[in-house]
Amino acid sequence: MENFMKIGIISDTHGIFREEWHRHLDSCDYLIHAGDFCTQKNYDCFRNFGIPLYMVRGNNDRGDWAKNLPEFLQFRIGGKTFFLVHNQFDLPFDLTDADFLIFGHTHHYTFYERFNKVYINPGSASDGRGDSKSLAILTVSGNDYSLERVIL
Repeated sequence: MENFMKIGIISDTHGIFREEWHRHLDSCDYLIHAGDFCTQKNYDCFRNFGIPLYMVRGNNDRGDWAKNLPEFLQFRIGGKTFFLVHNQFDLPFDLTDADFLIFGHTHHYTFYERFNKVYINPGSASDGRGDSKSLAILTVSGNDYSLERVIL
């Protein structure tokens, strides 16, 4: 893919920040965190990662540090519209403009297309809950994309 952008997608880090994640995320142009930082220290690590970051509050994000995190977020990267939410059942009903829907919460990697929209749950980077710990790397170029699941 020419003129591509790489987007790191991570969720449910639950108070953990592993340096090994840098190996996979350092080459990304953007970073998306789908919630459940769980601690201010973890939240601060991601805020200071050094690349543009989009993030939402998860069901375990509490305290003063978390109160300004949105429950869901709509944003554009490279001409594509993203909807980000922690729990997919909290997605807004009008998804007309969405190209990619990113969510977490279940700790299970999920990837599917439906009605010309791409749904991605990177899984949990800290706790596999019966599924391998993982994150995802989305590469977008024009109308083409590829998704890589990274097992941690």
